[in-house]
Amino acid sequence: MATIRDVAARAGVAVCTVSRVLNGSAAVSPKTKARITDAMAELDYVPNELARGMFRQKSGIVSMLVPSIRHMFFGNLAHFVERELYRHGYKLMLCSTDGKKEREAEYMRTFRSNLVDGVILGVASLDLDVYENFKKPLITTDIRINDSIPVVVSDNDTGGALAADAFIRRGCKCVIQLISASERFVLSLQRHLRFAAKLRDAGIAVQDVEIKWDEFDYHGYQELAQSILDAHPEIDGVMAADMPACAFLKAAIRMGRRVPEEFCVVAYDGTYLAHVNTLDMTAVSQPLDEMAAKMVEVLLELIDGSEVKGTYVQLPVSFRQGETA
Repeated sequence: MATIRDVAARAGVAVCTVSRVLNGSAAVSPKTKARITDAMAELDYVPNELARGMFRQKSGIVSMLVPSIRHMFFGNLAHFVERELYRHGYKLMLCSTDGKKEREAEYMRTFRSNLVDGVILGVASLDLDVYENFKKPLITTDIRINDSIPVVVSDNDTGGALAADAFIRRGCKCVIQLISASERFVLSLQRHLRFAAKLRDAGIAVQDVEIKWDEFDYHGYQELAQSILDAHPEIDGVMAADMPACAFLKAAIRMGRRVPEEFCVVAYDGTYLAHVNTLDMTAVSQPLDEMAAKMVEVLLELIDGSEVKGTYVQLPVSFRQGETA
């Protein structure tokens, strides 16, 4: 494998001149630059990106830390973030805590090195000073740490109201919603509060079922759905993230419940998973592509040292009428 010294020798220049070309310096004549790029092509030279990053104090890598890659919201959001970063010449390092504080702490220590230029957080379970004293560009999604760390989020209040309206229109009497076990700073809690308040105002009973990020895979959600519906036949509706919503829909159909006449399902997130069932699920959709684009835009502004206008960015959700509510 060719080295930078081989390139310098082939081009008849010093190693430092090759380094200047690799790092985009203007202090190299076009004629010399052409000789160096020709030499790199002839030798099939591949620059060491990490070494270049250390030299420039930039790596061209952004990390995204989420509670679980298996969660459809974060998996799909990461897809759009990676696509947007690549468009701007950056690479994505995707990391998952699996709900473990020690893993988050370890990753945060790693991020402090020159390995990444900035971080997108989808989880925050450590002491506040870990984030407030973080020396690299940092933004969050669904988490409000303080007024200086930017956050990009969808309109949870409207989303909760839109979901509630679907059950009210169907005349449901007893609805449950699946909610993640409480974490600090999580803004999505507002959707559940608004959902419950609007249903209760309409005289509809609503109950929260708390789950942990890392507690269930799809098989686990199926078991949960079956056990709840077996024990509580009075339940005639459920609002949940896409994957557990799919599990409840399947369990209800298996039990002979007519959907949506006897049992209603509203998925929250609106990823492709909400639309691959026998019945197309009614869903509140978060604008994942727009959220990703905005997160990358804000983070790159921080990386470039630009001033960020406003640290709270809220994007609108949409309601998709399906066949389940």
